[in-house]
Amino acid sequence: MNELEIAKVTLLKIVVNETPFALAIRNSLRENKVDITAKNNITALLGCELRHHYLLDSLIERFFENVEFEKTIYIRFLISNQLFLRRFSNNEIYIKAVEDLPKEQVDSLVDFVNSTNEIIPNELDKSSPEFLSLRFNTPAWVIRMWQKQYGKGAVFKILKSNYHQSTPTIRVNERLISADEMISKHPDFAKSIVENILIYHGRGTPKNLDEFKDNRIFFMKMATKVVIDKLEIEPLKGIAVYSDVPNNIYLDLVARFAKDVKADLIIHHTQSYYETKKVIENCGYNGLSVYNAASSSIVTCVSKKVNTMICLPKNTTFDLLRSTPDYFLRIKQDKLDEIIEGEYQALEESAGVVESGGRLVYMIPTISKKESSILIGNFLFHHPEFSLTEEKQYFPFEPYDSCLYFAILTKTGEESD
Repeated sequence: MNELEIAKVTLLKIVVNETPFALAIRNSLRENKVDITAKNNITALLGCELRHHYLLDSLIERFFENVEFEKTIYIRFLISNQLFLRRFSNNEIYIKAVEDLPKEQVDSLVDFVNSTNEIIPNELDKSSPEFLSLRFNTPAWVIRMWQKQYGKGAVFKILKSNYHQSTPTIRVNERLISADEMISKHPDFAKSIVENILIYHGRGTPKNLDEFKDNRIFFMKMATKVVIDKLEIEPLKGIAVYSDVPNNIYLDLVARFAKDVKADLIIHHTQSYYETKKVIENCGYNGLSVYNAASSSIVTCVSKKVNTMICLPKNTTFDLLRSTPDYFLRIKQDKLDEIIEGEYQALEESAGVVESGGRLVYMIPTISKKESSILIGNFLFHHPEFSLTEEKQYFPFEPYDSCLYFAILTKTGEESD
């Protein structure tokens, strides 16, 4: 198969079979054994279609009635390439498109795109969720929810920020290498506004660097480190982390307190569990105990109550809208209540292992009041033994370039019977 044919099969897997973007591409490239140039072309074409998917849906619906998705893939590639990518021969894609669809209608759509700057319907209010969904490729129900919770002005800034991929940020293990040394060795790195967090401006991924492979550096958002800095954790007091989302908080603890740090890590996210377990064993981080368990088993994994309990439950993870091209397809409105219920259960279970005077820290990389301030308010109403010390929602358009909510709760009393 050529590049266009491989891209078509892969897009079908992503959209129809709901295969995650990275996995679908990896499988297709392995099956077809393409070179690096073809790999980059295929990935770029798929990414371009997915980042304009709703707009392409709207255009196709104007010119084709009740056509199955598979037959629209080449016309999607043609319009994507013509408007945004400009990497392939339009004529080559056109020939493919008219094999699947009537030539007259394909020509009409191409002519329309060539003849107008208003490819989003003029009749739509430019502040409406429907217009913004087409412009920023975000589900209209998500925009509607955000506008209700945060206002139209903030939501427009969120969407503008999400439209561009976030720049990778890297945490430096200052015990093993300094930020200045990293920048000196690798000019693609630059200092951020957060101490020991570097911004990566290079092409590709820093995962191939030796410093990454031996955990001298690792991925971490600026806001995440800022929150951990606020905690001023005392390493001799008990620490536990429950996580159902990928994160490197345990590596941050090692960077702060060296190998002697003691903490219980309860990880429900299966891939993260095995990756974390491998790093801990390979690096000899003997003070870190790792368990693969759900939030309902937190109390069985933590032998005694701790001073700092960090809870990172599964959530809507709207931060992935910037970094994962197909994430907008994975967000299901009808799953929101189930997610919130799981978050509340994880918070309840985490609260049970916090000692008197200790802190319960709730962190989620998303934007949703139902999952954040409303949920925390509900928790505090039912748990008067806890008080709110600090909470904040970080937005991607702010200096920390992060989508993160956190709440620090202090246990000031004992549970009531």
